[in-house]
Amino acid sequence: MKINNERGSLLVMTLLLVAVLLTLGSAFVAMSMAESRIAERERRSVIAFHIAEAGIARAVYDLREDFGNDPSSPSWADGDINGNTLNLPDTTNFYAMPYVGTTLNGGSYSVQVKKETADGRGISMRATGTLGDASETIQVYAKMTSVSPWDNAIFAGTGSDPGTGATTIAGCVNISGSVHILGTGLSSTDYAVELGGTAELIGNNYSALAADLRRRLPALPTTVYNGETVETLSAILRVKHGLVGLDGNSSVGTTNVPGNSVKETADAVYSTDGFTGNSGIANVYSDNGWSNAYDMGDDISFPSLSDPYGGYASYQQYLRDNAYVISAPADLALLSNITAASSFTLTDAGGKGSISMDGSGHLTVDGIIYVEGGNMSFGGGSAIVYTGKASILVTGNISVNADLVTPAVPIGGEHNFPYVPSTGVENIIGFMTPNNIALGTSSQLDVMGLFYGENKISINKQTDLIGSIVTNFFDLTGQVPNIYQVPEAKNYLPPGMIGSTGGWNMALLSWQRI
Repeated sequence: MKINNERGSLLVMTLLLVAVLLTLGSAFVAMSMAESRIAERERRSVIAFHIAEAGIARAVYDLREDFGNDPSSPSWADGDINGNTLNLPDTTNFYAMPYVGTTLNGGSYSVQVKKETADGRGISMRATGTLGDASETIQVYAKMTSVSPWDNAIFAGTGSDPGTGATTIAGCVNISGSVHILGTGLSSTDYAVELGGTAELIGNNYSALAADLRRRLPALPTTVYNGETVETLSAILRVKHGLVGLDGNSSVGTTNVPGNSVKETADAVYSTDGFTGNSGIANVYSDNGWSNAYDMGDDISFPSLSDPYGGYASYQQYLRDNAYVISAPADLALLSNITAASSFTLTDAGGKGSISMDGSGHLTVDGIIYVEGGNMSFGGGSAIVYTGKASILVTGNISVNADLVTPAVPIGGEHNFPYVPSTGVENIIGFMTPNNIALGTSSQLDVMGLFYGENKISINKQTDLIGSIVTNFFDLTGQVPNIYQVPEAKNYLPPGMIGSTGGWNMALLSWQRI
């Protein structure tokens, strides 16, 4: 007889189900608690990351302010960063900013910085944010870049003059210093500048400059390159719009030559539309290669005499109202034909400016001078030697066909352009016109100064210009002129010189979470 006794089986099944549910519930609770811990840890990590960002933001603020506090010779390596005492003796180690452990949002941050360049204008920032057991670190590399148009050998609104019919800069033209071309109105297939022959667009030293002229200039700063201490102009090429054409043996920078104490390669190249020509990128010798796009965004514009300024309708009107205005026909006649034999004295009774020639080739200038209704011309063949500091605006055109230089400096003597170190005397002239400037149309010259020709500047023959040009169009096709930038000049600009308010731009070049 088969016995079917199932009493109690339901209880067993119920107990088994309860056990399974308890196990699942325990697992779910454990998993929920783990996920909660992970979520909490993630929340703390996110907050710690934002705290680290706050540390970077504070460091960036201090670093930017520090440059604004010392515009004539800014550096992050002078022992002080915006009032925070901090020495950065090397480019190897990070050093703590004096706000270690600053509390924020329940956590804290600390910031370290490291000097990356010998001139103290490149720096890495490392900020660590902490909240409880969560910690996040961010590292940023930044570099300050001068936005003064006078911190270049050439600063151009458009580029090489398209109206000459021969736009190629050929021969052995040497442009030593930075070149900044906005390429306003140019398309990606237009030339901003085109070189041929052996022309060099971004020379980075004074190796080709005559010793007599170099003695009048401040010593170039040095940097360590490939283990050598070398002189450098810290030259950079920037082209916002338009092509850079390189034909023949023309180049941007040149190959490094060990052992000669000068830097040949360009520090950097930033060209949005790049290079063309039968040499093209093969002849670009730059520390950052050739493929980097323009790095200044839309922050930089060409300074125009028609721009409003300081409550005046235009910068030119500001100059006129604050200058010694020369407009008498007899005085305009004197200024239209200045030679070494000229003898005159024109002085403002209110002390705004003066200009004089002594009949023996010595020109003395001071203040702000506004030449209204005429041209200014230097000629006659014999050299004109100037002393003093002045900006001169001419409403007509400006031409220079005689050497125009500061006094000669004997071997072992002090440089005098743009200043004399022991006396603080400054010798520098800045010329401005809304029209055109022509240098060296009849013979090769030595010319020292700053030249702003809003429309066009042409440099001809084998003229050596020691200084800078700022213009919409530049023309260097008249044989083989040279330009040598003087980095110190931007710190000693004549009063009233256009573009003198240009400051510094901080570029954040890299960012990483470490």
